[in-house]
Amino acid sequence: MIMKTTKRSDKIAPFYVMELLEKAKSMEALGENIVHMEVGEPDFTTPQAVKERAIEAVRENRTFYTHSLGIPELRNKIAEHYYKTENIDISPERIVITSGASGAFLLLSAVLLDRGNPLGVSDPGYPCYRNFALLVDSPVISIPVSEETGFQVTVDQLRGLKKLPKALIVSTPSNPTGIVYREETMYELSRFLSGKGKVLVADELYKGLIYGKKSETALALSEDIVVINGFSKTHAMTGWRLGWIVVPQALVRPIQKVAQNVFISPPTISQYAALCAFDVKDELEEMRKTYEVRRDFMLPQLKKMGFQIPIDPEGAFYIYAGIGKWGLDSMEFVERALNEAKVALTPGYDFGIYKAGSHIRFSYANNLKMLEEGCKRLETWLQTL
Repeated sequence: MIMKTTKRSDKIAPFYVMELLEKAKSMEALGENIVHMEVGEPDFTTPQAVKERAIEAVRENRTFYTHSLGIPELRNKIAEHYYKTENIDISPERIVITSGASGAFLLLSAVLLDRGNPLGVSDPGYPCYRNFALLVDSPVISIPVSEETGFQVTVDQLRGLKKLPKALIVSTPSNPTGIVYREETMYELSRFLSGKGKVLVADELYKGLIYGKKSETALALSEDIVVINGFSKTHAMTGWRLGWIVVPQALVRPIQKVAQNVFISPPTISQYAALCAFDVKDELEEMRKTYEVRRDFMLPQLKKMGFQIPIDPEGAFYIYAGIGKWGLDSMEFVERALNEAKVALTPGYDFGIYKAGSHIRFSYANNLKMLEEGCKRLETWLQTL
């Protein structure tokens, strides 16, 4: 007799953006021409200096395990980066190199969360946060955010919860809304949570992609805040799988013990390649400016078509838009947009349940010519609805 068991993997919701990407790729293989506005991956290539440094690392036989916390040279380099750009003196001992930002979230979840210690997330918010909690059997507390709160979690919302989360993750700039948390809001959240023995986690993966304003890292506000960052988005290094986490000193050893068992060490060649990632400032700025031009093109185009965008995104490369005008559920909307307009989009269901059926996400991580074509196709298609 075969016993059927319920596995945690059965509880993980589909990642619709990846399923739509795979479907779009299948359509392209059959000869269809698809405009991609779904996937959140830079269309730029990794800076040449980083690639050359990786080749050099291979030639130097840098192919063995490194220290579980990452090579000291890179931890020092990141600390130096914070000092030069933010005027913050952070000990390299508090910096842990990880296998992508996802590796950082997994390590943090394993250390902080369990069945009695829930994770707090915004709704809408990055979908994988929830699944990291699920893997360690932690409940998830969803906190609805909307234009009324500037798409930001507030202290008043936390005060209204029956139980506080052990850790609250906020992304700034945000996926999917593109908003940047106000510094006073971050400070209030941190002060409130730390006073209750809880932890604020700032996902700053898109911090290098902010437009029209400056925003300091959450590390400038309090040493109690955990900050996660990486090279994937700002440096166009998604496939290198390299990130970092800055934690209070007391969390370093617990995180290290998990890292030793789960990852052994971060990717060696990627670490050595990243040693020059902070030295290509001109290329990074050029990428940032290009994304800003794309955002400034997309926003008026989408508003003209009838999409509801109450707050203009200030960072990342996403636009979160309401589709109430057409009376379609977001899943049906994106399916039809792909099949009929040949434009790939992401449904709101990827980011939570609050108003998920009435919102979709656009990614402008595609070249301007393709974005123009995608908008033309959508405008023509929407007239048929």
